[in-house]
Amino acid sequence: MKQDKITLLILLLFCVQILNAQIGTGGKPYSFQKSYLQLTKVPIELMPHKDNAILLEQEQPASKEDGYIFGEIINVEYTPNNSGLWEDLSNGDRLWRLAIKSKGAYSLNLVFDKFYMPIHSYMYIYTADKSYVTGAFTTNNNNENRSFATDIYPSDEIVIEYYESKYDRDSTFIELSKIVHAYKDMFHKAGIYGSSDDCQIDVNCSQGKNYQDIKRAVVEILYINYAHCTGTLLNNTAQDGRPLLLTANHCIEGRDPSKFVFVFNYETEDCNSSKSKERKSINGAKLLAKDSPSDFCLLEMNDKPTAEMNPFYAGWNANWEVPTSAFCIHHPSGDLKKISTVFGNIDVTDFDDNEDGVTHLRFSWTEGSTEGGSSGAALFNQNKLVVGQLEGGWADCNIPEGEDYYGRLAYSWTNDKSNVLDFFKPRYNRIAYSRINKNADTNERLNYWLDPTNSGKKIMQGYNPYNSENIQEKMDISIYITPNVAKDWVRVNGLEEFSAFQYQIFSTNGAMVLEGNNTRGDNLLNVSCLKNGLYFLCIQNDKDLYSLKLIICK
Repeated sequence: MKQDKITLLILLLFCVQILNAQIGTGGKPYSFQKSYLQLTKVPIELMPHKDNAILLEQEQPASKEDGYIFGEIINVEYTPNNSGLWEDLSNGDRLWRLAIKSKGAYSLNLVFDKFYMPIHSYMYIYTADKSYVTGAFTTNNNNENRSFATDIYPSDEIVIEYYESKYDRDSTFIELSKIVHAYKDMFHKAGIYGSSDDCQIDVNCSQGKNYQDIKRAVVEILYINYAHCTGTLLNNTAQDGRPLLLTANHCIEGRDPSKFVFVFNYETEDCNSSKSKERKSINGAKLLAKDSPSDFCLLEMNDKPTAEMNPFYAGWNANWEVPTSAFCIHHPSGDLKKISTVFGNIDVTDFDDNEDGVTHLRFSWTEGSTEGGSSGAALFNQNKLVVGQLEGGWADCNIPEGEDYYGRLAYSWTNDKSNVLDFFKPRYNRIAYSRINKNADTNERLNYWLDPTNSGKKIMQGYNPYNSENIQEKMDISIYITPNVAKDWVRVNGLEEFSAFQYQIFSTNGAMVLEGNNTRGDNLLNVSCLKNGLYFLCIQNDKDLYSLKLIICK
């Protein structure tokens, strides 16, 4: 029995490593699978000419709070009804494809102002040479705003491919509204991997060796044509892996979070390497809470990070004590992940440097600095716990004495100065508090979201959702399949409370033979294409990962 559990654990770990981590469900576009198809050449929509050098020269200076601009927006109105090519398939389904080219662009990314995928249909987007593919985008990618934004594609020509089931005829909603022509090289194809200043330090250099878990909580936030801000995944007292992301309030002002793209693993392979790791991304989020005094914003991403993204949910400290040292992991100027550190001399103030301010921490960096794109990045104390997020400042590689200002988690916790006297009594006896707001609305404070169990905790450690200890715990959950020996269909039992899950089936030699996304809520899987034999079924839903034996006999 012990050996069986060890074997199952090994198989489950194997599944964790190879689950698709893109914002889609994986697989291949229909046109890739059917090599025998006589498909018509895809028509190309050619964008107006853009000169990268001129665009760079005309770029307006941006503040640290604005982020890092990398592209020029081209407004379009492309739908399946007015562009591209429809082709009928022999089974009654249809295929729509549209190619887009903006000559000379370092990369392209897209924004859909209208986006709705019906239940049986799906969409892929890929570079013209088919080397970079994302999708399948399905009904799981729908959101209440009916909008959608993509990560960047390393090419000046891409293809949108939509497979419409005959059961979904004319129920699709797609309108491409913006194409971003990148005039800066976000993929660093020329071999010069950095867009930030020289004092910035790769997170995989020696300064970051003790923070290799923490770095996995940090993501780059893209918004249309900006490497806009930096965000950090936060744990909560339920430790349920809810994808809560801390960033700055000014990062969301006037912007639609459903069009944010959150990029994971955007870092060098090692210290000062010219190669970056494979980036993974999640599309869209909804706003949970924000307020201006401490400039905080808490988002919930539309999807949980998958195992392949290797996420970490950072811990936090909502107490008022001032760190003795601190560090920040961030994406300055849209660059790969960097780390900055400070040792001592951290002051308490507010963003306007008022004498009695308590909303912010202010200091000059000991190593590294911040730039546009760093906004919203978390500040970690000496115990590796989040104590705030970056609002702004005049710190700069060329101004070593420049100071940065971080809105304090202690203030954002209840959005007031409660309990501040415990730590600063001599300083604040004379203050006539003008803003005591212990009953702030839930959308103006953090404690409602980060302490859903009402534990009263002010300190929470980080959470690693896919480590072996967490997986071991999930092995005892009563999940099983029926029938024991399947022919065409199999039902997954014990998941009735969940409406959707992703699945992959592997042969005994480790080859993936089938994958898909169950969205119907009936937990039925079609396995009619499998030959007789033993297989292993890996399942991922919103909460957990599971591995089950599957026997096919026809």
